[in-house]
Amino acid sequence: MLKIENLSFSYNKSTILKEINFHAKNGELITLLGANGSGKTTFLKCMQGLLSPEAGKILIDGENIIQLEKKDRAQKIAVVPQEHKNIFAHKVIDMVVMGVNPWLSFNEQPKKEHYLRAEEILDELNIYSLKDKNFNRISGGERQLVLIARALMQKSNILLLDEPNSHLDFKNMHHIMDIMQQLKFNNKTIITALHDPNLAYRYSDKIIILKEGRILARGAAEKVMTEENLSEAYNMKISTAKTAFLSFFPTSKLKKDA
Repeated sequence: MLKIENLSFSYNKSTILKEINFHAKNGELITLLGANGSGKTTFLKCMQGLLSPEAGKILIDGENIIQLEKKDRAQKIAVVPQEHKNIFAHKVIDMVVMGVNPWLSFNEQPKKEHYLRAEEILDELNIYSLKDKNFNRISGGERQLVLIARALMQKSNILLLDEPNSHLDFKNMHHIMDIMQQLKFNNKTIITALHDPNLAYRYSDKIIILKEGRILARGAAEKVMTEENLSEAYNMKISTAKTAFLSFFPTSKLKKDA
């Protein structure tokens, strides 16, 4: 279980996160929503252990992640960053195999079985054809899928994704969300920051809406995703439309299109 207790964080005395509390169980897909600057990315970086909280604790199975060695932390938490390119021209298969590094001893090299497992993961994600391609020369959506494959290779129970759908087309947006759904069914905890409330509503078990570094609302998607909460979070009037699943639209856009 991941548990956040009274988490606060500041940059140069400017408060970014204030008294954040929540917990996540295995097999949950949790989405962070909020306007730019609401604290989503900082929150994820704190959960990764990249930033040290000003106050509060981040506990995984009762252990404070700040007190864990980097390798031990990586065994517990895998991260899929935003748009990513490498300085070096690695093949896709090599990028995926890097996910096993937290489990290797000093100077130990990946073995044949690691490469075979990496190929299995690529096949499971329907991107086996990318195996021998240069990671830097495939599309943004394909790179995101490769990074997810690397995270799966890492075998961590918690997966953090920072806006994985940025710059993706409609098909790849839903493909990645479908993958996250499958991962939660495999008892992994998925926490992702998203821009799109509609994707969040359709796929998430729980929603955390942040505003100015505080939790505005949290809980089951159908309870949290209200016109009132979203309008306050994004500082604009937002209305809902009853379709196959609930949809959220800025009312100014609706009026303009009318």
